[in-house]
Amino acid sequence: MRLKSLTVSGFRGFSQNVRFDLDADAVIVYGANGCGKTSMFDAILWVLTGSVERLNGAPDDIVSEYSLSGEARVELELRRDDSIMRVVRRFDGRHHLTVEDDANQDKISSGTKAEAALIDLLWPDARAAAEPTDALSRSLTRAMYLQQDVVRQFVETDKEEDRFNVVSELVGVGRVTELQRQMEASRKAWSTATNTLQRELDPLKAQMSALEDRLRRLSSIDTAAFREEHFAEWVNDVGSVLQESEVADLSRRTSEAVDRTMALLQARQRQAERSVSSLDRLLNHLATPAPDVLVSEPLRAQVHATELLMAQSSEQLRLAQETAAGERRQQAELRDQVASTRALAQLALRHLGDRCPVCEQTYDLEATRTRLQGLVSAAEDEPQDLAADSVPAAAAQLEGVQRQLATAQASLRDAERSEAARAQWDQAMEALASECGLEGSPDLLTVASDQLGNFRALNARLQELRAAGEQFSLQLVRVSELSQRSEAESQLATIRADLAAREVERQARSETGDLATTLINALRTATTKIVTAELARIGPLLQRIYATVDPHPSFRAVNFLTRAPRGHGRLWTAITDEAEHKTVEEPLLVLSSSQLNVLAVSTFLSLNLAIDTLPLQVVALDDPLQSLDTINLLGLADLLRRVRGSRQVLISTHDGRLMELLSRKLRPTGDDRTRVVTLEAWSRSGPIVDQHDVQPDSVALKLVATA
Repeated sequence: MRLKSLTVSGFRGFSQNVRFDLDADAVIVYGANGCGKTSMFDAILWVLTGSVERLNGAPDDIVSEYSLSGEARVELELRRDDSIMRVVRRFDGRHHLTVEDDANQDKISSGTKAEAALIDLLWPDARAAAEPTDALSRSLTRAMYLQQDVVRQFVETDKEEDRFNVVSELVGVGRVTELQRQMEASRKAWSTATNTLQRELDPLKAQMSALEDRLRRLSSIDTAAFREEHFAEWVNDVGSVLQESEVADLSRRTSEAVDRTMALLQARQRQAERSVSSLDRLLNHLATPAPDVLVSEPLRAQVHATELLMAQSSEQLRLAQETAAGERRQQAELRDQVASTRALAQLALRHLGDRCPVCEQTYDLEATRTRLQGLVSAAEDEPQDLAADSVPAAAAQLEGVQRQLATAQASLRDAERSEAARAQWDQAMEALASECGLEGSPDLLTVASDQLGNFRALNARLQELRAAGEQFSLQLVRVSELSQRSEAESQLATIRADLAAREVERQARSETGDLATTLINALRTATTKIVTAELARIGPLLQRIYATVDPHPSFRAVNFLTRAPRGHGRLWTAITDEAEHKTVEEPLLVLSSSQLNVLAVSTFLSLNLAIDTLPLQVVALDDPLQSLDTINLLGLADLLRRVRGSRQVLISTHDGRLMELLSRKLRPTGDDRTRVVTLEAWSRSGPIVDQHDVQPDSVALKLVATA
């Protein structure tokens, strides 16, 4: 089945209606980048599958912004032998699909019937797939339409398992692979349910074990150990220490009533223990002698009187110090005056003459000399400091008073501490007496001693009653358990039957899971063998295509590698330098970007040419010049010339030289036909489209032999 025509309207770069005549062995689409070449290729993919996966956008992204009708519409005519099939897909917010076959005049409108008819028309094997349209899309994009921006996806970014699944789809075992995945998912769910059933058995087993232990314990119970007369005696004893209303329930002779009584006995015992503890602390306190008390009031009066005396002594010392200081100042002034007079007298004696050295008058020289000498002699006598003798006496008196005050204050502190200690002792005694309920007792020591003995005896009695009560409670529980033995045996029988039924179900499910595992492994093995055999068949073709383009000077051999770790098929390509016997299983490690593109194109073409059951006998290459070097393109052009006899070739390019090369390489040689579609001058109305046939070579090919 080949392409006959394509009519596009409102789809991506084509806002207005454009019809392309594709009824040729080779169609060359030429135009500058952005003129609509890829939109034309995408239109073919979209009309067949309803999506363009690489765009990863919303469905309405394929509608042109300048669509006159606001919708996208693509019509594709396909030729199969002498019949024509038409596929029309529209999108106006919803998908509308029409499939028409001229052979039987059967027209199917949009809906699931149209999608099913399209799958039957193109890829019948996909009918059994979980997602038939996805299976069709994978076959088209991996072996028919090599998209411009995902050239290396198959050899570089696709996972090894995804590659294997794609080839499985192409060689016809896609449904087996899908069945295998479905069975794996079902087995996982089955195993999960089986494991859940297994976990549900564990509580039943634990319950059964507990019932068996309980029955064994019931079998060993001695019912004769319980004596009514002993229990009645215990009840009377309990009544002697508890109120009658608190032991009324014991008449029912149940373990619950005994347990409630035991709780009351325990509470009473704790109360008695607290009383014993309080009385012990009271008696220990009384055994400690009360501190002696010193009377503080006389000492406080003595301290006060001494403080007044010290104040008086301090004042006397201050007055004596002030008087002594005044007298010392007067004596200092007198000394200064005497010293000055003596100095003047001594100076005058050195200058005495017949006349006064100051006023030049006559005077009595001898009388003056005598008087001056008397002044010098009088100045040598030092004045006495009489006031200084009173200060030491006042200081000594103050020091004695301070010692008396310190002694009195120390005695007062001792008295106050003794009073505080006695008050603290009295307060502690009153608090302990109040805690024991003995406040105001005249003979506190005797009363406390008597009560301590009583409470200790009560505590011992309560301990005995509790021990006996525990035995009675255990015996009553055992008697009650004996009455439940038949019920426990019935429960055990029911659980055993349920557990046996569940175990049978679990075993059956486990065997089913093992069988599913065997089937899955068989499917994996069969799928791997078929795919490996098909790849072995395709391998020589891949090698011839790769050698024709010849991208690498050393690594000139290429082959497919497959493995099935844990039953999951893996596929990748390896390149080999046969001269040096070196193999690289990761081509991207040694190949350049352009060389990787050659490997991708070679893989794509080998799958296209080797698989006869493809939906369309078409090979579509979207602008390979952007992925390959010029020298590689020459080999690709020669290769396309060879394959156009078995495949309809659809190739686009933005390069005028490559377009001319392809026109010459793919020109008609007989009844075949080559078309050129030119897209240029894109505007809001879309590109300008020119379509024409390539004329055959008018000069016959001549072969020349030379010696």
